[in-house]
Amino acid sequence: MARRRYTIDEQRIALFEQEGRGKGVGADYKPWLTIQDVPSTGRSTRLRGIHTGRIHQLLSDIERSLFYCLDWEDSVTDIREQFPLDRSLTTQIAKACNIPHPRFPGVMTPMVMTTDFMVDAWIGGKMVQTAYAVKSGVDLDHPRTLEKLEIERLYWESKGIEWSIVTPAVLPTRLIRNIEWVHNFYRLDGVVEPHPGFYQDAGRRMRAQVSAAPWLSLRQFCEDMEVRLGLSSEEGLMLFRHLLATKSVLCDMESVVLSDPLITMASFRTLPSERQENRA
Repeated sequence: MARRRYTIDEQRIALFEQEGRGKGVGADYKPWLTIQDVPSTGRSTRLRGIHTGRIHQLLSDIERSLFYCLDWEDSVTDIREQFPLDRSLTTQIAKACNIPHPRFPGVMTPMVMTTDFMVDAWIGGKMVQTAYAVKSGVDLDHPRTLEKLEIERLYWESKGIEWSIVTPAVLPTRLIRNIEWVHNFYRLDGVVEPHPGFYQDAGRRMRAQVSAAPWLSLRQFCEDMEVRLGLSSEEGLMLFRHLLATKSVLCDMESVVLSDPLITMASFRTLPSERQENRA
């Protein structure tokens, strides 16, 4: 299906503002742009956030990869994608730098510029905000892209907020693949339980056995737990992925390959019960 032409005029901008786009925090935030509004570079993705619980609109493969890293961080409290910048300020900055302000082709309307991610995190006992621009290495070879990034950099500098450019070269590929393998299992909302609390109890019992047989492969362990706990086929692996996603079971996510059929239970560990409760 052909995607609609990527043009936003003043009328549409006013409509976006009425819809509350670019406003709110956490579960209530609405990104300025959604997958339906713009052509994507690579595969656009919708992912439910661990921290926010809402569906995030990710417009490229690189955005998805960075989102996985941010959403996995315990210090992060909010991730707001496609975050709009104040047009009056970006226009002033562009004029001062003698840089043409971004506009849509064939439209005189100055574009509402966006930053790919605005992130809130608790660092050193205080809330810190960081803005991220996501670009491919090839993008940075284009002079016009660099001009727009300079407007964005100066914008956040004027706000006293740290701003960074993220490219695929700095993203931890193995960590991202492992997060992707478990991320969708953080919540088991859509899974029908035989009775209330069934999976919670099964997960607790599975967690207690993680270190009992370190020589078993993950697949063997999950199949054994299916028999012990009365789970259906593949439910053991589903539940284990949930334990990893919720960090009830831990492993070195930057060194192992969770999807490797030969990975053994020696790669996994649990926190003592009291530390697990504190973490929750």
